[in-house]
Amino acid sequence: MDYQIYFIPTPIGNLEDMTIRAINTLKKVDIIACEDTRESKKLLDYYEINKPLTSYHKFNETSKSIEIIENVKEGKTYGVITDQGMPGISDPGHILIKQCIEENVSYTILPGASAMITALVGSGLDNNKFTYYGFIPKKNSDKIKLYKELENENKTSIIFDTPHNLENTIADFKKYFSDRKLCIARELTKKFEEYILEDISKISIEEITLKGEFVLLLSGKKQSNNLKITDYEDEIKNQIDQGISTKDIVKNIKKTTDFSKNEIYEYVLYLNK
Repeated sequence: MDYQIYFIPTPIGNLEDMTIRAINTLKKVDIIACEDTRESKKLLDYYEINKPLTSYHKFNETSKSIEIIENVKEGKTYGVITDQGMPGISDPGHILIKQCIEENVSYTILPGASAMITALVGSGLDNNKFTYYGFIPKKNSDKIKLYKELENENKTSIIFDTPHNLENTIADFKKYFSDRKLCIARELTKKFEEYILEDISKISIEEITLKGEFVLLLSGKKQSNNLKITDYEDEIKNQIDQGISTKDIVKNIKKTTDFSKNEIYEYVLYLNK
């Protein structure tokens, strides 16, 4: 094998979303480091992968990373997986990658399922630029800090949340972001996959099934009316250079501003001469 450590994304719901490369890699490595050995065994059994497992989670990530590095220096190869999704994104993996860089240990990242990207595309919200904020914090002081950041965020924001916390989150969002849209993505890739896109002020928690993991996508802050359409010259020119159609450019600018479609359209035509 060409690398010593392989970071391998796992399905976010549907077990059939494993890539052929991911399956073959897991069958070839010497050891598989996984977040929860019992949870990972379900996936590995499904693909008839029988390899030694070692527990690698947020509570032992630092010490286990040192152990893994020591073992690969002795010739062992590792596959690193988490319960769902991409290692290193709100899951263990980042510390080990930093350790690999410091110790000059070769590694690679396999492509695969990602809840945030899947939800972003499915939301229909602006995805030219976006920001990922991780999970909603548990402490109120940390929540308030996050909300202050989101208040000034003009890009689509991606946030993870849990079923037991969602009701409080929606209540907070109605208080802080009542004039924006929110997409609630639930049970992604599973049988009861669901996308709810609505004005935050109109969302009813009673109509949401509080089961599974949630990805929340908050539309960006609308620009204030004192801005002029000419302030968007660089942004529009960039989209023109990317080959984006006039119709789609109008839609993109309209999502985050109060300009009329005609005003945007005329300016796009002017810049596209």
